[in-house]
Amino acid sequence: MSMPAHDQSPQITKIREHIGAEVTGIDLSQPVDEETRQRLYDALVDNIALVIRDQNFTAAQFQAAGELFGELMEDQNRRYLAPGVPMVSILSNHHKDSQGKQAKVANSATWHTDHTNQALPPKFTSLYPVALPDRGGGTALCNMRAAYEALPDDLRQRIDGMQTANTLISSARTDTANPDIVQDQQEADGGPMIHPLVRTHPERGTKAIWFHQGKTERILDMEPGETQEFLAALLEVAMRPEFTYTHEYRLGDMLILDNRSAMHKAGFDYDHSQHRMLYRLLVRGERPF
Repeated sequence: MSMPAHDQSPQITKIREHIGAEVTGIDLSQPVDEETRQRLYDALVDNIALVIRDQNFTAAQFQAAGELFGELMEDQNRRYLAPGVPMVSILSNHHKDSQGKQAKVANSATWHTDHTNQALPPKFTSLYPVALPDRGGGTALCNMRAAYEALPDDLRQRIDGMQTANTLISSARTDTANPDIVQDQQEADGGPMIHPLVRTHPERGTKAIWFHQGKTERILDMEPGETQEFLAALLEVAMRPEFTYTHEYRLGDMLILDNRSAMHKAGFDYDHSQHRMLYRLLVRGERPF
């Protein structure tokens, strides 16, 4: 028998004009009625990112909260999972690779959207801090639909219709990648996943620049090296301060972002002798078009 929904009336406040909203006055460890769930969902899609404050989750409760936003999907890296909670992975600067060295996370330091090498990449990514350094280590977000709309006409027309070939790790990035991920790529079956460089939001009809530079083997009709240079140059033009927001975590924050309209990257501006550990979950998305 399902539990009755509690009477919760969250307050939703925009953080910045182009990206982000803060939610207060709700406890997602308690049942949520359908009207409230839909209100949170719409606020996420409209604002591209939500920060739901003052939560107090176990890994299992975080997983249940994520299910309010859709069907969860497994993280493709199954090495770092919350014990007994298979849909929640752990991001930590204390992870070691199979060689006993600190796991390289260089790809997270670049602007990206998650799991572009999959046919149905996650539409939402959610992060929840468990341990934080004294300062720094935030997650930067960028509204890529606003970035797309602000491009010069000739560049926007050039990238419309471009397609990317996506793998677990680009051959241009293997020298700086976690060796375990490189091995996974070498053992992977099948060819690259082809996706559009500019994708259309299935619920809003908006277009956004959409790629993971570390997973883009090449843009079709370009060589891998040329592709990496083109994507870096595209970001130089597209990224504007007014489209970005860096979320500096405090314990109790549930950050959730719409990958179909956003790119993000982790901050490394903190004392790495201190522990930074986040839970992460992914909500299954649609085939990009």
